[in-house]
Order: sequence, then structure tokens, then C-alpha cells
Amino acid sequence: MLDQRNCNRTFLMHLRRTRLIFFKGAFVAPLLFLYLACSNDEVAVSQLAQSFHGAMIEQENVRITYSDSGLSKIRVVAGVLEDFSEEEELPRQVFRKGFRVSILASDGQESGFVKAEKALRRLKDQVWVLSGNVEVQQEGGNSLYTDAMEWDRMNQEFRSESKVRIIDKGEEVQGKGFTAKEDLSQYTIFAVSGHFEGDENYRE
Repeated sequence: MLDQRNCNRTFLMHLRRTRLIFFKGAFVAPLLFLYLACSNDEVAVSQLAQSFHGAMIEQENVRITYSDSGLSKIRVVAGVLEDFSEEEELPRQVFRKGFRVSILASDGQESGFVKAEKALRRLKDQVWVLSGNVEVQQEGGNSLYTDAMEWDRMNQEFRSESKVRIIDKGEEVQGKGFTAKEDLSQYTIFAVSGHFEGDENYRE
């Protein structure tokens, strides 16, 4: 029989080096079989899992559709998803290597999109924290550009203390700090630094 301490150490070493990858709802978990070969103690397994603080699941080339009740349906595409949903203090999902969200209308067609280099989805309050070249485009041509912002899915709004540029029906407004409805139909910029009219072709 394998020594329990050696088995625990071997399991942790493999856990740190191995990524669990989801494939259409099924997952490959060779580490589970490794550990069960060493012990049937469920308490020990639970304690071991709690001692690991990295992402328990990592998926590449992500394509996920969220259809939360009462909220607009969205489709997420990203290069990498890291899942920390088992953490007690801050259960979250992290999207890296490119992040794009299609906001879908009732007929399933894209009515707008949100892009960023990285996104963190807080699972407790459904707030997405976006960073790096954040861009929002909505049906009708309204757009928003900023370095970082929060996307509150429950209240269907964007908010940030960062610099922002909003293009609304050909008029451009620049400033710092803002709140905006998800569809960009209404917005407030707290410190306006520039207002330019009639520049419909101006884009980043």
C-alpha cells in the first residue's frame, strides 16, 4: 500500500502541473483516479482540494452562452478561461487572451458587443470587471472606449472611474468617470474634458 503522506505530496505536485480541461460538459480528471488509488478518505480529499488555491479548471478557446433569467442573453468568446468558482471568499471566472461578448437580441442576432483584453466575472454579484482596451459597440452606432470598467449585469449598467470616450449619434464626449446603461441609451460622465459634434466617422 502506498504511504499516505507520499501520495498526498504526489497528488499536489500533479495538481499544480496539470490543467483540468472541460470538453462540452465532460472533463478529464486523471488526478482524481490517482488520489483514489491512494485513499478512500473523503475528508482527506476535501482538505487537499481546499489547500490548493489555483484555478481548478482551465479551458482554452472558450465559447459560452449565458442566459440568465430577466437579463439579455450574451455569448462569450475568449482565448482562456480560468475557473475559481470553488473559492469561498471570491468565487470567480477569469477570461484572458482576448475577451469578446456578443449581446444578443430576442431573435438571437447580435445587437452589440463588448471587448477587452481581460475580464473577471464575480459569481456572487454578477459583476464583470473588464480591463485593457475596453470597447462597447451598440446597435445604432453608439460606442464607448475606456481602459477599465465594471459591467453590472444585474443592473444592466457600466461604471468606471477611468478616462472614457463615448460616441453618441456622431457626437463625441470625453471625460473621466462614468456610468452608462448597457445599451448606451443613457450615460453620465462625471468630469467632461471635451465635446465634439458631427464627427460620425471618428473611431479608434
